[in-house]
Amino acid sequence: MASTTSGVAFDVGPLFHANPQPLLLVEAGSWQVVDVNDAGLLLYGFPRESLRQMRLADLWTAEAEPPDFQGWLDAPNDADRVERHRTWTEDPIWVTVALRNVVLQGRAVVLVSVQDVTARVRAEEGARRSERFYRGIIENAFDGVSLIGADLKVREVGEMAARTLGFRAPELAARDRRDLIHPNDRRVFADAVESLRERPGEREKVTYRTRDAKGRWHWLEGTITNLVDDPAIGAHVLNYHDVTERVRASEEVAHLNAQLERRLQHLQALRRIDMAITNAIDVGLALDIFLEQVQADLQVEAAGVLLYDPHAQVLEPTAARGFQVPVGGERVRLGEGLAGHAALDQRTVHVPDLRADPRDGAVVATEHQTGYVAYWAVPMLTKGQLQGVIELYARRALVPDGEWFEFLETFADQGAIAVESAQLFRSLERSNVELQLAYDRTIEGWAYALDLKDEETAGHSKRVTQLTVRMAQRLGMDSKDLVHVQRGALLHDIGKMGVPDAILLKRGGLTEVEREEMCRHTVYAYELLSPIDFLRPALDIPYAHHEKWDGTGYPRGLSGEQIPLSARIFAIVDVFDALTNDRPYRAAWSRERTLAYIQAHSGRHFDPKLVEAFMAMIRGEA
Repeated sequence: MASTTSGVAFDVGPLFHANPQPLLLVEAGSWQVVDVNDAGLLLYGFPRESLRQMRLADLWTAEAEPPDFQGWLDAPNDADRVERHRTWTEDPIWVTVALRNVVLQGRAVVLVSVQDVTARVRAEEGARRSERFYRGIIENAFDGVSLIGADLKVREVGEMAARTLGFRAPELAARDRRDLIHPNDRRVFADAVESLRERPGEREKVTYRTRDAKGRWHWLEGTITNLVDDPAIGAHVLNYHDVTERVRASEEVAHLNAQLERRLQHLQALRRIDMAITNAIDVGLALDIFLEQVQADLQVEAAGVLLYDPHAQVLEPTAARGFQVPVGGERVRLGEGLAGHAALDQRTVHVPDLRADPRDGAVVATEHQTGYVAYWAVPMLTKGQLQGVIELYARRALVPDGEWFEFLETFADQGAIAVESAQLFRSLERSNVELQLAYDRTIEGWAYALDLKDEETAGHSKRVTQLTVRMAQRLGMDSKDLVHVQRGALLHDIGKMGVPDAILLKRGGLTEVEREEMCRHTVYAYELLSPIDFLRPALDIPYAHHEKWDGTGYPRGLSGEQIPLSARIFAIVDVFDALTNDRPYRAAWSRERTLAYIQAHSGRHFDPKLVEAFMAMIRGEA
């Protein structure tokens, strides 16, 4: 293709146009564009003729000042420059421009070589923006931010983060981070960095201690992010915040939890002793449980109890735990030996080292006390009265704290209570049984009095009680509940004591008013029995045995399972007994006729499931 310069045409040749590098030919001096190759057309987007009408300076954007082209040519060290050029679409591009004098067909022209570096410039600008951004974050972050190289040396740290540790930022720069980390945590920190070596962009959590300028240790928690391959950063980013107060609070909580756990174990031990006191039949069993808890909670290898015999004025070895032999020491008089002095003076006797003391313990024979070092003898007192002495044996020098002695005193008190309670247990149990028998005989007496009052129902209370209890047992009712069922059945008509005799003993039919008064006997039963604590659980039958399954009964009109189970059982038994026994106004019905009647009223008067169970029971006994 022929190009023209100053009116003279010349042929630039195919190599110019085919060159992949954007090229322009310009006339020296006037800097008029003579020609542009295809790569240049593609770069700038202008039509070829439009470019030929432009001067070289026209390619510079409006805000960019074109250089001194001649001076550029004359300064070979400044041959490549980055300039901002405009394009056909008005989107500016960044290019490097190189000018060289060439001669074509005897004419001097300038060859302009253009390299598009827009992507590079934008990347560099982005990196600079990122660097400014991250630097701003590092400098102004409330939490700590540091850049750490692969060698674990600090590349950069924010001033605010440095000040929190009492340093200035330059004091930490280029310093090996591990120098500030607690020796026990250095491996954790290094391992976290190492684990990220092949995981660019990923992060690891890390918690460690670091030293401040005054040598104090701070707990830091944060993350390490591998941004070594990020051109804007090129380092590991350590983000952290000081959690010293939180860690100390956690440690305090852990300490308090340990104390709480210790207290809880102590309370559990006391609870087991309480249960032993409550349930033990004899002193020996109570003391075995007591010593087990003492030995475990006070962390001694052996323990024993000597009980006080007030008649003989001696301490009797009674129970021992942890020794290789069972209890078997000699009786000890008050004031003799370690245990005797503890009993007589009513104070704790402590021997730090039995091996250096001529005195011995007493719960087992002296020859079985070898190997023990520390010793305590603690009197057990209730209301100032001596119950016995606890002996504690440890195989090591033991220096207890105040809490240990507090527990020891508590155990001594509990042990005294255990002894006293166990000794009183049998007499108390006998008294309780006698009291329960008295209650039940009183109830039976009330029921018998009612039967005597109404000759028509003589023996009725006893029969229905026996049958109701048998039915409840068949249904699997708990023995504790059976006691209340029995009492309720005996007292089912106790409310009739409030019904006037004129109505209760009236021969013939009752008027409507009299019937209403008779029906109030269930309410009278409630009012009579509810104030009596031990009879309140037995109220279901006296109060609800006239309720009906379909809700037509009295006094509350309950229906279905709203009616207490014991009352539903009794309703069937009550009707069965009434119909199968003679009354002045009719003869007794047969068993089958009575069962047929109950079956016919199943689902109306009676609970259907209980009717089936009752039928099976009665017919099974036939």
